[in-house]
Amino acid sequence: MKPRFWFVIAGAAAVLALVIGLVAIFSTGTGPHGYVAKNYTRAAHLDLPGDSDNRAYTSPKPPSVVAAEITSKWRPQSQYADSSGIYLRYSDDAVIIQPQAPGSVIHLMDADRAYRRYHSHVGGVWGWSSPHGESFRGRGPGAGK
Repeated sequence: MKPRFWFVIAGAAAVLALVIGLVAIFSTGTGPHGYVAKNYTRAAHLDLPGDSDNRAYTSPKPPSVVAAEITSKWRPQSQYADSSGIYLRYSDDAVIIQPQAPGSVIHLMDADRAYRRYHSHVGGVWGWSSPHGESFRGRGPGAGK
């Protein structure tokens, strides 16, 4: 057989491997969003109204167990718990785990929306990766020069 034939076969195999790899990566999802979607039951009827990015899931387990499962796979940047639920903040997403008989309801949402919605619980508790004033020059004498 001619060498050109083997180059064509190798090229086709490489393209096929690339397609399979991309499908595997994007179909399973990554981060806490993908983990929750894969491991808990979707409950569209519990989505929060007025927030198209919010997705609700349920688990028969209590919130503390669900939070431990999620945080063992995906470490949050910040977390807070009170009697109303457990609030996990990631770089772009938030996972809110609240008790609901007989287990838990898990809300996935944008971190900024979660902060605004649950400010009474997480305000002053959820830290951000950098101070809010760090992005402008008015930080004081000698700053930004």
